[in-house]
Amino acid sequence: MVRKPAKMYRSISKKAYTRREYMGGVPGSKIVQFEMGNLSQEFPTEVDLIVEEACQIRHSALEAARITVNRRLMKEVGRSNFHFKVRVFPHHVLRENKQATGAGADRVSEGMRLAFGKAVGTAARVAPNQKILTVYSTPQYLEKIKDALNHGGHKLPTPSHLKVSEIKVSGRIVAAPKLVGEKVVAAPVVEEAAAELAKAAEAPAKGGKAGATGKGAAAAAAKAEPVKAEEKKGAAHGPSHGKGGKDKK
Repeated sequence: MVRKPAKMYRSISKKAYTRREYMGGVPGSKIVQFEMGNLSQEFPTEVDLIVEEACQIRHSALEAARITVNRRLMKEVGRSNFHFKVRVFPHHVLRENKQATGAGADRVSEGMRLAFGKAVGTAARVAPNQKILTVYSTPQYLEKIKDALNHGGHKLPTPSHLKVSEIKVSGRIVAAPKLVGEKVVAAPVVEEAAAELAKAAEAPAKGGKAGATGKGAAAAAAKAEPVKAEEKKGAAHGPSHGKGGKDKK
């Protein structure tokens, strides 16, 4: 069956259908992952891609937008300097009453009116002014993030715009790492976080020193044993050689 154009499934009509347990053969979602980048750090700047119209966005369109944005962020910003998130999930199951194709199919392809149809894909139903994609980062990469999200918005079946906002971060705050040539310089850590890290590092350091001294003593003892053995052998052979010399004389 030839895939039909996406505009057939763009507009919202009828109720959403999400009860997959009552219908078999629902195609899997093409979206590979929903969160990318640095997931362990908090960033003070949030950039959202917001849709302007209510529509249905197919899973293939969401994956195309995700790939476009993620590739540009990885190339221009770097994996450790952003947190990218897809904020919608394709719950709605798209159904289609497939018709016969080929010569003479117009006689038999009418079928029932309002047929239930067969599952052909999934889509996410979005409302006006809803956030679809979000990128968290630092202000120095703002222009590059806006460019990446604008390119991702071209993959969606609705007009969109961006919104930039500041976030109050809490907990361990680490500044974005700086690039010096091709090397990444470690980012400065807040004093409180640095004190906690120092305390945590003291305990394993002490254990490591003790283990090192124990290993060093064992190695020294192992080296000393063959030396002692050689001395004993030399002491045993020494008098016999001396006696032999006296006998020869």
